[in-house]
Amino acid sequence: KCSWIDNSTVLAAGEDGTIRFWNVDESDPSKQLVKSIKVGDMGIRDIELKTLDSGKTILTVSSGDTVSFYDASTCQKLKSHKMPIHFREEGGASLHPSGTKFITGGGRRGGSMASGASDGGGELGSDLLVYVYDYETGKVLETHRGHHGPVRCLRYHPDGKSYATGSEDGTIRLWTT
Repeated sequence: KCSWIDNSTVLAAGEDGTIRFWNVDESDPSKQLVKSIKVGDMGIRDIELKTLDSGKTILTVSSGDTVSFYDASTCQKLKSHKMPIHFREEGGASLHPSGTKFITGGGRRGGSMASGASDGGGELGSDLLVYVYDYETGKVLETHRGHHGPVRCLRYHPDGKSYATGSEDGTIRLWTT
């Protein structure tokens, strides 16, 4: 995954668990890597840059069984929450513009049928639910069911009044907050 911070800096997330900040305007290759964040040993499945209503820019990272939040300007970890799913093969997270909650979707529950897949939908181990969590505590606030395949992507609308999820089942669903 990659994401632009500004016109000259791109973030690239790797399977080695590292996010690298690259200055694409720098002509000297030895100076193009500006900084990096080692998130962990698992591959990074998703990253999102979000400027909150407060003006602070937060980097949301989905890796392994964890969603972590970093101050994008200092690279300091602000919060980290262990999830009931893991992001080794699919899924991601998105922070609400208020910074008070976040959503996750996709991911896998190792070896058992997907939660929400008892009606025959979903592939083995894929979680078909979308979760809403409290940012401060990591507590589940809501769960939503609607896809018949793994959730591959999700993002809050910039106004925070809704969010969209995309699934391997070929559908995009819009949810109100």
